[in-house]
Amino acid sequence: MTDERTQLNCIKGILEDQGRTQTWLAKKLGLTFATVNAWCNNRSQPYLTDLVKAAELLEVAPADLIVDGTKKEKGLSETQTLIEFS
Repeated sequence: MTDERTQLNCIKGILEDQGRTQTWLAKKLGLTFATVNAWCNNRSQPYLTDLVKAAELLEVAPADLIVDGTKKEKGLSETQTLIEFS
């Protein structure tokens, strides 16, 4: 069975890119591993305050942790922008 859950955040990918673990992030945020794991697998989403704290710890902008679905929903390729259609 394929998991077709919509990906809303890319926390897991950022952690992997930085060589950090979900356990590390959970400890730094003072949250349980289960909470961070649920975010990383998009079973739940972080509160905005937690997202901002995670971004600070990972030294990225909060927007970098959020998936931009506008291109996908509009059927645009990765290189196209909405401006091209104005």
